[in-house]
Amino acid sequence: MGAGYSTVTPPAQSATSVAQTVWSYTPRSLTDIQSLTAAIQNNDPSLLSTLSDILYVPAPYFAGQVSATQVAAFLDNLVLNYGLAGPVAAAIAASPYGLWSTNFVTQILPYLSVTSVAQVLVSGQMDANHAQLILYWLAQNYYYNKWINVVTLNATSSFTFSANATPSNNVIIAQNITIASGVTVTCGTRTCFFIAQSFNNYGTIVAHGAPGGTSLGAYIGGGGTGGGGVVIVAYTAALGTINVNGSAGGNGGNGAYVSGTGPAGVPGVFFIVSGVTVPSGGNGGGGAYGTSGLGEINGGGGGAGYEYPGGAAGNATVYSFSDPNAMVTYILQGLSDWWLINVAGKAPGSVTPLAFMYGSGGGGGGGVSTTQYGGSGGGGGGGEAVVYSFNVVSGNVNAAGGVGGTGSAYGGGGGGGGLVFIFYGATSGTVTANVAGGGAGGGADGSGATGVPGTLYIAAVTVNG
Repeated sequence: MGAGYSTVTPPAQSATSVAQTVWSYTPRSLTDIQSLTAAIQNNDPSLLSTLSDILYVPAPYFAGQVSATQVAAFLDNLVLNYGLAGPVAAAIAASPYGLWSTNFVTQILPYLSVTSVAQVLVSGQMDANHAQLILYWLAQNYYYNKWINVVTLNATSSFTFSANATPSNNVIIAQNITIASGVTVTCGTRTCFFIAQSFNNYGTIVAHGAPGGTSLGAYIGGGGTGGGGVVIVAYTAALGTINVNGSAGGNGGNGAYVSGTGPAGVPGVFFIVSGVTVPSGGNGGGGAYGTSGLGEINGGGGGAGYEYPGGAAGNATVYSFSDPNAMVTYILQGLSDWWLINVAGKAPGSVTPLAFMYGSGGGGGGGVSTTQYGGSGGGGGGGEAVVYSFNVVSGNVNAAGGVGGTGSAYGGGGGGGGLVFIFYGATSGTVTANVAGGGAGGGADGSGATGVPGTLYIAAVTVNG
């Protein structure tokens, strides 16, 4: 006979006991479960059996009893009308030990109101890493407009530059930013960032970048300063005039008596998308009496003096992104961390740095061993301007390379042109740009070379909200 088999029947389990086990670590009644589901379905927080049931909001969602839009409406009600941003923030911050997983939060996030998201982020019960996760998710999933509205919601309503100014803070955030007609705003650092729902520039923004090689002394030209960087992130942007031109190299002359190779320019930094290159500056002049300073990425080389070479331009660091959305997203991640640290008072475990961008400095002119002709400086490279706006109204952006210096010996090379990126979501008005390479500096014994032109890049990006 074969082996015998016995049948074991497990004890019956009621639906209530199963629900209680899944629902909570402590036994609850099926009525509590039904009350939470009804509260969400009817958008009525008063139907909750207890306030602590906020922790269990994801359960009926993942069970298919309520939709994402119903949950979002319910949470908006809790935050905006019941003042419960703190408990909602605490539930999110409890992950991964609570039910509010990243998967749940990100599925609901597109439907939450801007005001709710902003209040939850600044709540004292929201930790830095989960706040960062929310802002990064908005950027990485192309909710650029929602990101703008969230970070500007509690900012100054309107900020107007009514007189010439050099802001000490390189990040300026307001719901509405205006630069009045005739006013020049000069960036106090190499890159300035403007974040607003509405940006209106009726004046001029100026930014300066990396310094050129310093002058060795009298009658020897120093390198020109590179153009700076300007980043504008806004729902609607009237760009006005933006100047991130490179500066001209200094002129050489007769009467110098300072030996030495021309000092090199300081390197710049650029952010580009695939297919765009950062242009080189022109070489400085050189020949029988001294070798030319090399033009590098963006900056112009210094002209030789009698017997001593001109200085090389600064050679820029370049960060490349696969497409426009990737570049915008990276910039917003850096601004997200700046906002969290400086506005919300939260410090994430790791951060994305701000996207500082600026042109390279030109090389300095070469020296001489006797009282002769000093070399001229190379022109500074043009800087960079990056704009994301759902609606770009118009603008004029100047990012030309600086001209090389002139002199009795050898002229400096012109700086390479700069870069202008205009990324829009819906409309782009007329935007003009001057990204020409700087002209070559002349000299009695030889001229420098002209800088290579830069690029104006205008493209639509994907915006999901």
